[in-house]
Parts: sequence; structure tokens; C-alpha cells
Amino acid sequence: MKERNMILANIGSGSSYLPDIAEMLIERRDKMPIKEWRLMDIDEYRLNCTGKYVQKMFEDANMPTKIVLTNNLEEAVQNCDFVICTIRPGKSDARNLDETIPFKHGLIGQETTAPGGMIMGFKSIPPILEIARAIEEYAKKSCYLINLANPSGMIAEALNRYSNIKYAGLCNGPTVIRTAMKEIYGQENSEDVFVEVIGLNHLIWCKVFVKGEDVTDEAFEKLLEWSAENIPALRKEFVEPALEKFIGYIPMGPYLEFYYDFPNSFKDLQDYSGNHWASMLAHVQKQVGDVLDDLVMPEHATRAECVKIVEKRTFELYDKLDPRAYPLAANTRGGKGYGEAGITLINAIWNNTNEIFSPDVASMGCIQEFDPNCVCTTTSLVNAAGIHPICFPKLPGHMMSKIYAAKEYEKLAVEAAVTGSYHAALEALVANPLVNSYYNAKSALNELLILEKEYLPQFKDVIEALEKGQEPLN
Repeated sequence: MKERNMILANIGSGSSYLPDIAEMLIERRDKMPIKEWRLMDIDEYRLNCTGKYVQKMFEDANMPTKIVLTNNLEEAVQNCDFVICTIRPGKSDARNLDETIPFKHGLIGQETTAPGGMIMGFKSIPPILEIARAIEEYAKKSCYLINLANPSGMIAEALNRYSNIKYAGLCNGPTVIRTAMKEIYGQENSEDVFVEVIGLNHLIWCKVFVKGEDVTDEAFEKLLEWSAENIPALRKEFVEPALEKFIGYIPMGPYLEFYYDFPNSFKDLQDYSGNHWASMLAHVQKQVGDVLDDLVMPEHATRAECVKIVEKRTFELYDKLDPRAYPLAANTRGGKGYGEAGITLINAIWNNTNEIFSPDVASMGCIQEFDPNCVCTTTSLVNAAGIHPICFPKLPGHMMSKIYAAKEYEKLAVEAAVTGSYHAALEALVANPLVNSYYNAKSALNELLILEKEYLPQFKDVIEALEKGQEPLN
């Protein structure tokens, strides 16, 4: 075990997920002792709320780590070993635009799926590249950026193309499904359950092996039963068993329904928002007691509206050091598993443990007939030498067609995010397999750029032209 000399930074520490990371640090204190944990955010109120809450968690656990609060990026990353990123420019209000405006134009309204997800990438990529430059200049040469911000795949592609630092993008999906499979199969030894993940962020498939045996079909049926019993609202986010058997892989999360059943999933996303989140909150209420009793959700509330309302209550509780705050955040924000994913990956690098993860990294040839220099989400061996993607057999043709199209969209979107090119932004949407109209793509893009101009300085000239009624392609 290394000495207590790790310096860890969190950028975007006003995130309600921060106590999840704190809990993982406490659990791994003996294997991964931290000398200093620097918490940086530009929102002073949120930073102070989460900062004092995790400080109390550390004190209660007799954790000797020094916690430093700052709004200075250079100070935060100075001489760091690892930097975790959980930023969200524009917070829930901007997210609500990403989720609602696309529907007006006949397109999917979702924070990581185009066109809203692309705009989110436009907001996130410039500050994350700024973080990467600060790491390159001020942190240790061995420092890794562990990104937990969305859209993770697009951000990882930007880091891959426009920075020289070590990085990994992470989603909680693979961690959640691995945990579920271990619970379903009752395997105390995590090595008995192997989940093989491949694809792009939010376009991923998996196979499940137990003691070396491929149990994918059975595992999916058990997963449906498990989710119906434990989290009923979650059952709606999975495809039907017949589709899984056709694919030969489990399509992970609700996003795959967009790719396999666009008309129905589009209608479902529009129709069930209010009932879905109300159902989720009813389930959560059993675990967090009366803290939600007086909260009223608007009819047909979007995910962003629910998040904003619940976060307001969560930060009120953080500010009061109320122990119910963290369970509320963990069970309502969809971030459960992010702390585990990020900290266990850091531990694997720090302690050279040779563990399996599914990060967003350059593919390095792990997918046949896919550009080895492009980022994918892939099963990887992680140790002190780095992140090593594991090669896969040739994937089914229909899966590759979706991966190719979605990756072309990501590449063009990253170019637009960095350069402010309107043409690249529009071309990205036209390339996206979930966008089926140039005209709808253009009208949605124009409206989103104007409404979110505060967070999109790279498109300043384009937005000024749009506001004057001019054609930005001219």
C-alpha cells in the first residue's frame, strides 16, 4: 500500500453526487489513503453546502484527509494525482431546455441524445478542455482526469482529440448492472460474475457470464424480474426479451429503445414523463421517509424539472447537515454508482489491482473494423500501467451500423463544440441516426443556440446572425 500522499481534486464539487464519492473514499480509506481532497466549484452556495456535508461525513468516520474548498482551478489541480469532473454548465434550467425544445421540432428530448445532448456537449466540452489544460500545466504528469459529466462519450472524444492528458469517461450503467447481476445470482465473489460491455456511451450492449458460462438470455429475464420487484418504474426502461434474443446482447438502459423502436419510444418519452418520475419518487419515498411529503411535482414534469425540485430540497438538507440528504440524492438523481465507478477505477490504477471496468477510452482496435483512434465504451483491464481495452469478436452488422453512425455524429459534434462551426453542428445532427429530418434538425439547433447562448460563447457570431434573422450557413 502506498503512503498517505494522494491528492485528489473534484471539479464541479457543488454536485449533489459529492457525498457518494465521499462514502466511497471512506470505504476505501485503508487501501487508498488520501492526503488532501480539493473541492472546486464556481457556485459558492452549492460548494459550501456539499463541502461541509462531506467534511461532517469524514469527521464522523475519523477520516484524517484534509478537505480544501476553492473556486480556483489552478489551486484545485496543483500537483494532483487524480481529478474527478462532475460539472454541469447551466444546471437544471439549461437541461430542461435540452429536454423540452427538441420535442417541438419532432425530435427526441433527452439530455444526452441529440439534439439536446449535443447542446449539452457544446456547453461542457470547452470548460472540460480548460480543465485538461490546467491538469497538463499544474498537475502531476501521471494525473488522470476521471470524467463523470455528461455527455460522457462526446467529452471523452474531445479529450482524446484535443488534449494530451490521461483520462477515462465513466457512466454508472455498467456498475449498476454488475451490481444487479451479483445480487441476482447471489455471487459473493465478484470474479464469478463477468459483464462484457461494448458500444458507445449510451449506445451499449452487454453479455453476462457466471463462472465462465454465457447466461445472457437468462440474465436479461432475471433482470426484468428483479427490476419489476425492486424498482418498478425501471422496468419500463428495458426492451422486451424477444428483441434481446434477436440481438444476442442485452441492450443497456432506456437509450437503446430509441435506436430499435423509435416511433414508440419517442411517444413513450413524451407521454409518460410525469407518471414515470412520480412513480420513481414514490419508490424513493419508502427509503428516505418524510422529506418528500410536501413536494409537488408539476403534471408531466420533465426529468430536469424533477431534478431541480428535489435538488433544492437536497441542498437545504445538506446545509443543515441533515443525514437524510445523501440518501435523498443517491436515490433520486440517477447518480447512484458514479462514486463507486470513479473511486474503484482510481483505486485500480493507484494500487495496480488489475480490475475490469467499462470506461470511455480510445478503442485501440478492440472493435473490429472501427477506427482505433476513436473513443468507445469498452470492457477494459485497469492497472497502474493504464487502461487496456479488451478485444471483442466481430460484432453483429446492425450493431456496427449504429456505432458507425453515432460515432460520426460525435466526431462532428466535438468539432463544432471546439470551433463554433454552425455547419459542423448541423452536419452532426444530420449524421445522427435518431435525427430523420434536416429541416427539423436545423430549426431545433437554431432555437437551442439562441435560448442557451449564455453558455455557448463559441457560437457568439452564429447566434447574433440567427437573432437578426440571417442564415448562418451563408
